[in-house]
Amino acid sequence: MHNVTGYSSVKTVLMPIVASLTGLILFFIVYPPAPLFSTKITISIIVVVFGSSVLTSILLHRLFKKNLQVMTNIFHSMDDVVGVKDYQGNFVFCNEKVAYLYQSTPEQMVGKDDYFFTKNREQADFFLKSAQDIMDRFEKEVVYESSMDTNTGEVRHFSSTKIPFKDTKNNCKIAIFAKDITDIARLKEGADRNQKRLEHVLDVSEEGLWEWNIQTNQVLHNKRWENIIGIESSRETFIEFEACIVQEDKAKVGQALDLLLTKSQPYNIEFRMKRPDGKVIWVWDRGRVAEVDENGDPIWLVGIILDITTEKLNQQKIERLAYYDSLTGLVNRTQLEVELDEVIQLSVQKGQYSAVLFLDLDRFKLLNDSYGHHMGDKLLTLVASRLIDKGSSDMVISRFGGDEFVIIYPLVDSDEDKAIFEAQRYANELMIEISKTFFIQNDHHDVSIEYDISVSVGGIVFNGQDTTTGSLLQLADLALYRAKSTSVSQALIFGIDMKDELTHSSQLLKDIRQSIVDQDFLIYLQPKLNRDETLIGAEALVRWQHPTRGLLNPAAFIDQAEESNFIVKIGKQVLMQVCEQLSLWQRSSETQHLTISVNLSAKQIWQSQFVDDFMLTVNSFDIDKSKLIVEVTETVLLQDIKDATEKMNRLKSHGITISLDDFGTGYSSLNYLHRLPIDEIKIDRSFINDFAEDEQVKLMVKSIVDLANNFGVNVVAEGVENIEQFDLLKEFNVDVYQGFFFSKPISLIEFERYLLT
Repeated sequence: MHNVTGYSSVKTVLMPIVASLTGLILFFIVYPPAPLFSTKITISIIVVVFGSSVLTSILLHRLFKKNLQVMTNIFHSMDDVVGVKDYQGNFVFCNEKVAYLYQSTPEQMVGKDDYFFTKNREQADFFLKSAQDIMDRFEKEVVYESSMDTNTGEVRHFSSTKIPFKDTKNNCKIAIFAKDITDIARLKEGADRNQKRLEHVLDVSEEGLWEWNIQTNQVLHNKRWENIIGIESSRETFIEFEACIVQEDKAKVGQALDLLLTKSQPYNIEFRMKRPDGKVIWVWDRGRVAEVDENGDPIWLVGIILDITTEKLNQQKIERLAYYDSLTGLVNRTQLEVELDEVIQLSVQKGQYSAVLFLDLDRFKLLNDSYGHHMGDKLLTLVASRLIDKGSSDMVISRFGGDEFVIIYPLVDSDEDKAIFEAQRYANELMIEISKTFFIQNDHHDVSIEYDISVSVGGIVFNGQDTTTGSLLQLADLALYRAKSTSVSQALIFGIDMKDELTHSSQLLKDIRQSIVDQDFLIYLQPKLNRDETLIGAEALVRWQHPTRGLLNPAAFIDQAEESNFIVKIGKQVLMQVCEQLSLWQRSSETQHLTISVNLSAKQIWQSQFVDDFMLTVNSFDIDKSKLIVEVTETVLLQDIKDATEKMNRLKSHGITISLDDFGTGYSSLNYLHRLPIDEIKIDRSFINDFAEDEQVKLMVKSIVDLANNFGVNVVAEGVENIEQFDLLKEFNVDVYQGFFFSKPISLIEFERYLLT
């Protein structure tokens, strides 16, 4: 990046040395050493000065390189295009975003122009001329440009800020910062095309032209004006024009015309007009005084009217993209925070309590797995419709993300207890409404299903005092998780004093951090058996031996561990304990056949060095790697199927066994079986729960087993709770079983006793 400024590390190193030597020479010229200093002192002075300058050079060199690397890393981390070119149009520097668009690397692009990568001479010459013009004027300029993405061949649009500058060698260069505005530009292009058509019409006098005689109230206009307004036979009066203005806009149109007549202020206004056929259109009306009498009072006004309905619709589309969820049409998270801030201020002004409710759909993932994501999208739109039907006009309903929704219930009551009671009542009504059966039609296949879901609701009631949008959303989210963790099928609404829970959450993260250092996380094993009830292995499940709270299940800490990324370090400790246990088992002929499966978090797999770190731990133990099973879920795969596939293949090449956890019968799961190196699948426990009583679930389980057999992979049924489920699953030839029917997860010591039985 030093090519950008003209500075070099060599100059940085030499400057202090040269300066020191120059100063030393001047010093000895002014004060000759012979009469003043002995030869020994003179040499000492030279050594000290020269040594200091060398040390300074080294320090400056390191500082130069460090600062240079920091700036380079910042530019490479930006999603926007950042580049620097010389006067000939050759890249002096570019960030990784530019290199990605040109299918190259930042290093390879230095010294080359746009044509080298795009092979588009016209576009390259345009970029060169634009840059040189700006460098010649030496003025910053913001321009809108288009460039081809060489990865896809797609034309992308950018808003580019170009800043000319001169480097230390006085060479003129230009810095370019460009933001991708392709999506907005495409909508704008539609509006611009209509605008250009209108301008062409205006050039040949086919625009909506009008003249108004103030004294006679006569209005003259051309045929195009009649076409816009929709009047077939005009009476040529102002009353005719005024009658077409939508009632809500008449006042502002009248005010604008009055300011034109009395104060000569420009008449330039957008408003709605209702045509005789009932269609409401948006128009852009402009006018000026064309003639005045001897007193300076207006006689004639002339103007032009444009139909801007299409532009308005495009503008509304842009606004909806920015502030509304594209799937459900509900307010998105960005706009929700704006609306919540307004409700906070309103609650303070009115002295009343308002509520924020968090909703999370249960069994939504199962639908996605079983029938595909398009059916999940259908369900989300149906849920949104029910929320709207049950809400009032002053409520704000938002899709917060995924299968989560947020409702702002403003000004519930001036009494906190009554507000909590009313919010609770409303939330419970929502739960009843959402729990009613949904009828979902598949647009891609001739399939229509009936599907039941439930919803968890948590909320917070507040009066706006000493609170923020962020803290309220945190509190409501915490209330939701509290609701999900209880077995009571009703909403949980809390007062603002629930802030203490946030303190608890913060303390929990501190405890997790310390327990990672103290290695307080340990594994419990849940036995896995074959159809003959012979022990063949176990699944390792993490537990936390909290120093003051005792043994904690994952439900008490796993969400916070995931959110804070502590799960990566916890996962490493779990893996080490699993490998250590396998090593012990494989020393005995009686237990060397046993396997252990370990769950992988999405945060672990998304680490760039995941496979290397994983195998470094495994290879530190002398074990048969095929006895180590890693379980991955669809959540991991959805983030980046290509990356996940590559990493699973690498693990497989090292001899690790791969298991697909929480398996369903959806299209995505079938795709994973085809693409991933799967050795076994684990039927989601939700199937097993309903297995004995639901014939449809039985059919789905049989389909999963048949599918697995066709792919040559084993089938594991988890969550087996009773003998009836076990016997039925054996009839379907399921390979492996685990669940409370056989044993709950137990400590390593208890597992050793289990082995003896």
